[in-house]
Amino acid sequence: MMREFLLGIDIGSGGCKATLLNLCSKKIITLSQEYPTYYPKAGWAEQDCEDWIKSAGQLIKLLLDRSDCLPEQIRAVGIGGVTHSPVLLDKNRNVLGPVIHLTDARSFKQAEWLRKKAGNIILKIGLNPVDVMWTISMLLWIRENDFDRWSRISKILFPKDYVRFRLTGSEVTDEVDAQGTLLFNPLEKSWQPDLLKLIELNKDVLPEVASSSDVVGKVTGEGSEWSGLKPETPVIAGTTDTLLEVYASGSVKPGDCTVKLATFGRICVITDKPYYGKGLVNYSYIKEGLWYPGTGTRSFATSLRWFRDEFCKDIANLKDAYSIMDDEAEGIPPGAGGLLYHPYLQGEGSPYNDPHLRGDFIGLSLHHKRGHLIRAILEGTAFSLLDCINFIKGKGVKINMPLKFIGGGINSKLWTEIVADVLGSDAVVPVATDPSIGAALLAGVGIGVYKSIEDAQKENSGFSKKIRHDKEKTEAYNNLFNVYKKVQNLLVDINHNLSEI
Repeated sequence: MMREFLLGIDIGSGGCKATLLNLCSKKIITLSQEYPTYYPKAGWAEQDCEDWIKSAGQLIKLLLDRSDCLPEQIRAVGIGGVTHSPVLLDKNRNVLGPVIHLTDARSFKQAEWLRKKAGNIILKIGLNPVDVMWTISMLLWIRENDFDRWSRISKILFPKDYVRFRLTGSEVTDEVDAQGTLLFNPLEKSWQPDLLKLIELNKDVLPEVASSSDVVGKVTGEGSEWSGLKPETPVIAGTTDTLLEVYASGSVKPGDCTVKLATFGRICVITDKPYYGKGLVNYSYIKEGLWYPGTGTRSFATSLRWFRDEFCKDIANLKDAYSIMDDEAEGIPPGAGGLLYHPYLQGEGSPYNDPHLRGDFIGLSLHHKRGHLIRAILEGTAFSLLDCINFIKGKGVKINMPLKFIGGGINSKLWTEIVADVLGSDAVVPVATDPSIGAALLAGVGIGVYKSIEDAQKENSGFSKKIRHDKEKTEAYNNLFNVYKKVQNLLVDINHNLSEI
């Protein structure tokens, strides 16, 4: 019997991951590669599409080589990726400039104008409050500040869609990426003319919207050349990276809650109805009739990567750089020697929705060493997640225990323990958590390998580890969190003043 595989690709916030799932043995191989995010100005964050293509192509070829998989043995391909970030194409389908990243905060004036002009209408239609991280604000910024680029837009795609376009030529998105624009009605499942008119955007430049498991194209000769995949291999629409992680984790019933320890930290809870309002992010789930509203902190793992790249240059290029940083932090007691960190490097999402907030270390003294700062980052990012989960609980959203930890941060034993202690909850790490795994499973649904999305989830159920929280540490962290909140409140006006400089 010929071996058969499913391939999943994730164009994530800070890097690409690719997974090969052997349908016979159920063995999973996942490889990853970082790519840069560029910060040309304060509050700006951009990426280059070619970095995605280069990383995806290299990882696919490495997977084929290491698994002895032949291209013709891959039954289907699924792609996921970071949402909200618009890829602008001209009439020749060349990319128009760098891509504004999800964590970019430059469009705060446009978001403020949209809130005043049509905030209630946008909330009613898009089920989310307008903010800098939504595509509608980014597009309005481009129209007002780079009209030459704006006037040349012929098609708008999103990161996973652009990679699929380069593989297949299809110009399609899925419902969740469409929802991330705030130009789409998730209940009616259609682009909204009134919202398009608000930013003077022609509907023709927007992609067709498909269901995430729909086969929307096949690998072309050109796509085969850069990827190594066989021409005519089916490729599904795919969906956003967070949704694929939630899906891969096995979350399927109301109350199931994932805590994403990644570039953008997220709390996502499955519900049977939408919950929306200021400070919440609300999307429909992959299963009809369910939703996964949540909260998010903008610079979670970004904080650690930034510190590694800027202040740990002696180890930054080592493969075990993060392990070395963990070792330095583990030798520091909880509380980081009286040092606090607020991870507002690009403003903050929930519960503040404030692009003008700034990161800080509070309490520095001469006895602090690098390990203290690393420990403060691990704890401060955990406090930001506590802020997020407290906020969503306050909206009456039911949360099942234990929590499910997902994202690249699960590879740090110290960080996961700190997050569990800060949140005051036991947690589990599902066997399958990576969005590229979710993409592979969804590709199997799309071509009929699995009967349903639930059937695919069962193929990779279970937990790889359990994390017990320490009640004494939780109590100590609660006291420190009160100081964290007090400092945050006191620094709001100062941060706003600094952001104007």
